[in-house]
Amino acid sequence: MKLLAALAIALMPTMAMANCIPPWQTQFACNIPERNARVEFCRIADARLRAGRTEVYYTFVTGTQPAELYFEADHYIFSTKEMGADRSSEITSGIGYPRGTYVYSFFITDDRRRPGNVRGAEVRAYSSIEAFTNSKRGNEIVRLRCDPSSIVADMDSIAP
Repeated sequence: MKLLAALAIALMPTMAMANCIPPWQTQFACNIPERNARVEFCRIADARLRAGRTEVYYTFVTGTQPAELYFEADHYIFSTKEMGADRSSEITSGIGYPRGTYVYSFFITDDRRRPGNVRGAEVRAYSSIEAFTNSKRGNEIVRLRCDPSSIVADMDSIAP
């Protein structure tokens, strides 16, 4: 019951600036200026705290409206489709949260010369797990760019 109350409060119009609800922690979050939106990928890092809970949840909020999309998932998955050798000092990691046949994901580019120095990030949606995990680039159904100054990322859980 406490979790439902916390979620109800979190999904109220002030969600645009909210953080993940404990015991979940921010794995990734950013503002998306072109949509006046904020996206948050939240996970429980400590398996001992997961009893009876899902490992991750996703929230997409436009402006000050209630959450446009919220869902929970039992796990998250990685994609290596953007890990090319075209930029030797940068590494791009992709994390996806599956929902039915879709995968909602973020790809974050970090400068390996200066760990934690995020160059940029995108939020993407894929029509299937296979589309998310295969090596084909540009096959997402939605791609949104994050405002670099708004990115919050737990690089320990993101970096390969």
